[in-house]
Amino acid sequence: MSTFIEARGIEKAFMGVKALHGVDLDVHVGEVLALVGANGAGKSTLMRILAGAQPPDAGTIAIDGGPVSFGRPQDAQDYGISTVYQELMIVPDLSVVENVFLGALKKNRFGLLDWPAMRVEAGRILSTLGFSASVDALANTLSIAEMQLVEIAKTLTRQSRLVIMDEPTASLAKEEVENLFKIVRRLSAEGIAIIFITHHLNEIFEICDRAVILRDGANAGNATIAELTENELVSMMLGRSVTANVDRSGTALRQDEIVLSARGITRAPALHGIDLTLRRGEVLGIAGLMGAGRTELVRILFGADPADRGTLEAKGRVGYFGSPRAALDAGLGLAPEDRKGEGLILPLSIGQNITLSSLKKHVGPLGLKLGDEASKARDLAAQLQVKHVSLDQAVGELSGGNQQKVVLAKLIGAGVDIYLLDEPTRGIDIGAKEAIFDLIWSLTETGASVILISSDLSELLRLCDTIVCLHLGRVTQTHRRSDFDLNAIMLGVMGKAEHAPAGKAVV
Repeated sequence: MSTFIEARGIEKAFMGVKALHGVDLDVHVGEVLALVGANGAGKSTLMRILAGAQPPDAGTIAIDGGPVSFGRPQDAQDYGISTVYQELMIVPDLSVVENVFLGALKKNRFGLLDWPAMRVEAGRILSTLGFSASVDALANTLSIAEMQLVEIAKTLTRQSRLVIMDEPTASLAKEEVENLFKIVRRLSAEGIAIIFITHHLNEIFEICDRAVILRDGANAGNATIAELTENELVSMMLGRSVTANVDRSGTALRQDEIVLSARGITRAPALHGIDLTLRRGEVLGIAGLMGAGRTELVRILFGADPADRGTLEAKGRVGYFGSPRAALDAGLGLAPEDRKGEGLILPLSIGQNITLSSLKKHVGPLGLKLGDEASKARDLAAQLQVKHVSLDQAVGELSGGNQQKVVLAKLIGAGVDIYLLDEPTRGIDIGAKEAIFDLIWSLTETGASVILISSDLSELLRLCDTIVCLHLGRVTQTHRRSDFDLNAIMLGVMGKAEHAPAGKAVV
């Protein structure tokens, strides 16, 4: 099989931090190549370089054996490289045909835009992809699957030789995925190479010919799919096969007291029949990849979104919370993934943010008792070791780690004893992470319970008593600390069911 593109020794750093360390990549004509790696492995950076969106700091790229250099995406497109991003590059107020030829409009011999020819060509290409809507329909009337077909048609009008597909199935239903796979197989048969990026093991083994594995910005493996097993692929992603059993000494976990029980939580299309049990003093981890439904689950528990069906009992109270305020009053608090957009009001002061959820505790007959409020804010800032110049300082001026401490201080001040923590260590330094780990343990030792979402499996293995694996809105596996195994959990988040039937988490 001849090679279309060769990348050798690709290096890339951001702010002095290496994202790619001498990565090599070959893509053969007509093959479907899986590019595999955990979050932060360097997949997106490498693809942006191949697509001309970013230049490498070092290394070479050759096409058909000849050296090339991309200064912009158009340069890569001129060599036949196109990308279908997970966030589709569709202009909603333009028609289908306008989107298909966006950036590559055709003109007739008089120099005028040749819309009749473009309509004919767009219709011909789209019909081969199974697209049934009119080429004159506005893009904002299309489904996600139809928009994706428009993106693929766009690559075909440019006579692409390599199509990079970044998480192309993330928003598709099962039958839409099957149609996409038919298209991928047809493109491959026509000699078009595909780089297929997915976190779903079953997709890799169903549609791909070969896999290149990245780990920590470097090559970690390269093998044909026929030579690989699921466990071998996961082991290359992780660099080792590990069972983590860290003793959580001093835990206040009391197995016999259930503080939250959810049964059959469903919210289409994100969640399908989730069962969950949380005990007093427990740290319950939710492991899953993008699109697994982790955030959607905790937002339902917190009353931020309604469920379609299912039941919830929290601290003896039966029924879903009608609002986040109702959940807070019952002792449930959410530290959202987007701390800047949803967890804090950045222009307000540190002190005002800390007391935001507990203002009613500081109201007297004449209004807000500012002295009491300020005193409580000082105490909580000191307890969580928030580094600041003054409590009057805008919270937006703090580092990410200190902002996260303010979010948690707000929940502690509100008297929460069930904490829903969505990626609490994302984007913060190692020291701040350790402080948050210590805080989580100290909270459970006083009888609080924690549901923890983290994309970093090592954090879940270190912190949790129980880990529930979600994949596409269903529970695939549940692990207690005594049977924690990194390989098994990685398989669980990628869709392999063990220990519990899909949709169930009996813990």
